[in-house]
Amino acid sequence: MAIPKEILAVSRPKSTVVRQRGNRYVVIKRTSKRVNGKPIPVDLGTVGEIVNGEFVEGTYTRKKCKVDIKDYGEVALCDKFGKGLLHELAKVWNLDDAKRLYVIALLRAAYGDIVNRDLQIQYLCSFASELYPDVHLSEQAVAGFLVKIGKAYSLICEFMRNRVGAFTGGNMVIDGMLKDYNAKTGSLSEFSRKGAKKGSKDISLLYAFNPITKEPIAAKPYAGNMLDQTAIDDFVAEYEIKNGLMVFDKGFYNEKLFEKVDKIEGLDYLIPLKQNSAFIKNYKMDEPMMPLKGYKDGTILYKKVRMSNGKYLYSFRDPKAASEQEIGYVQHANKKDNFNAENYKEKKSLFGLIVFKSKADLDPLVVYLAYSQRWPVETLFWLYKNIIDRDTVNVHSDYSVYATELINFLSVVITTRVKNEFIKLELNKKYSYKEIFRYLSKYKKVRTKEGGKWSIATMLKYIEELVAALGV
Repeated sequence: MAIPKEILAVSRPKSTVVRQRGNRYVVIKRTSKRVNGKPIPVDLGTVGEIVNGEFVEGTYTRKKCKVDIKDYGEVALCDKFGKGLLHELAKVWNLDDAKRLYVIALLRAAYGDIVNRDLQIQYLCSFASELYPDVHLSEQAVAGFLVKIGKAYSLICEFMRNRVGAFTGGNMVIDGMLKDYNAKTGSLSEFSRKGAKKGSKDISLLYAFNPITKEPIAAKPYAGNMLDQTAIDDFVAEYEIKNGLMVFDKGFYNEKLFEKVDKIEGLDYLIPLKQNSAFIKNYKMDEPMMPLKGYKDGTILYKKVRMSNGKYLYSFRDPKAASEQEIGYVQHANKKDNFNAENYKEKKSLFGLIVFKSKADLDPLVVYLAYSQRWPVETLFWLYKNIIDRDTVNVHSDYSVYATELINFLSVVITTRVKNEFIKLELNKKYSYKEIFRYLSKYKKVRTKEGGKWSIATMLKYIEELVAALGV
């Protein structure tokens, strides 16, 4: 179609031509070159457009999208306490894969439960993309990456074994949790005992953690219907746990496992017995009479017995707890109008009582403290479910689940270290965990010139003081 005369008549730079593109008239810079002695016109590129009867100078070269205001506070804090994990990962995976695993975990620790489709935009809009550039996090790339990581399951095991090997000689608390997982494919989505009641399938997670630092040491997902006793046997064998004192809860009682542990020098276990265990009556463990010296309130009584098979039993009675349980029992029985003297007599000796079995000859104070340290595991699982919002699995293949739970594990490690820092600085007395992160979200870095240096955006004074206290 011919260009209208009034368009061609508009004043424009020399050596240009007008071309129609749809309803627009663009102006193109032109030169020529000689081919076989003849001049041939060559377009150099768009230099402007005829708009409303005037030439408007400009180019249509697309510049790469840049983000010049980026979140800094949350990522910087999590990276401060998490970057050591990158070194651990790089001992097992190549550096590109190690960086991608770490950056996804870093983003999820900093921002909560980011679904895969949002990782790329969160990465580009945060300083993670400056600290760790050129990490590919598109939804498609991440989906393929998770499958790749999950397929190479032996590398996940190697990573966990490295962490177990680095933790030597101390108490290792092992416990599990369930979370919703209703996948149509894969072998891990199964109805647990609790899941059958709520009408939702589950996946089971087993975690080992350091009761002093509260930091996870290793973790592994299992099918939701797998018994704790079966899972712990596999967990100990696969991760080659060979050192220290493993502290379990009642649900992990597994004689076959204990027989294996008995043969491993340097590895011990401590597990509470159920109140109907025959060991309690046979060894009169419901009659602790010795004061537990060195414990904080001085009211705990204990008894220690060496069994005929060489194992040890330790029993403890807390008089305060015994009194509360006895009162509760009597009140409940009276309320139901079914108080029975014989039942009461049988139960009375068990109020406030806890009995442990171990192959180790231990100081009773060590035993009581070791089990007391077990309770922070509930805090760890609360972190998992609430602070980083990991209560539901949102991937749908075994390979992806193994990789996702590895990343979740890394996120929990970072989150635990950050929380420990808040407690150390006593910030937890003034703010909640989420409040601190909300304040840190105001801490941004900006760039006012293309390719220029990053500078800190202006902040309110109380945020500056928080940032200074955290050293970020």
